[in-house]
This record gives sequence, structure tokens and C-alpha cells, in this order.
Amino acid sequence: MRPVGRFFQVTEVNDYDKYLLDIDKIMHFPISFVIKTNLSKEQVINDLEQYISKRSSGMAVLEKRYRNAIEEIITINELKSWIEELDEDYIDKIIRDIDIYYRLEMNME
Repeated sequence: MRPVGRFFQVTEVNDYDKYLLDIDKIMHFPISFVIKTNLSKEQVINDLEQYISKRSSGMAVLEKRYRNAIEEIITINELKSWIEELDEDYIDKIIRDIDIYYRLEMNME
């Protein structure tokens, strides 16, 4: 069964072992990483893929599971460009949505 919604892991850690540990914790369901770095998204993906290849020691099944578990990589660069495109109404809608989901998650209503 795939969970409803998306898993996000926000980190500023450049230790890719932590990323693989996060993937292991959610049993290889897709996970999106939001990374506090000024490296390009492509550079982070390339570094992570190289690390996965090295870490899996030639075990193709393990390497494939880790690669397939990464749904998206988001860096500070993408967040900055998204913020520049938002208008006040859209920001208000986002804040309302966050409030609704928070209240649902915390069983406040």
C-alpha cells in the first residue's frame, strides 16, 4: 500500500547516509528531499546517485530500490524561484491549507 500524500524530509545535512536511512525508515516509499543547499538540484542528484551506487556495492536490486524511492529533490534555488512567482492571494491559500492540514494531523477539529 502506498501512503496518501507525500513524504517530505527537510535537511541541511550533506551526509547521504542520513538520506538512505530516511528512505529505509519509510520502507522505500517515495520521499521528497528538501535540502538547504545552494548547489544545483542536478548536482545534488548526481552526488546522491553516485553515493547510492557506491553504497549498494554492486547490488542492483538495492540500488534500484533507493533510486526509485527518491520522488523529488528540492533545493533552496527552487524554493527561491517559486517564492518569486507567488502573489498575495496564493500565499494566503497556502497558509490556510497548511493550517487545515495541521489541525487535521493534530486532531484539533
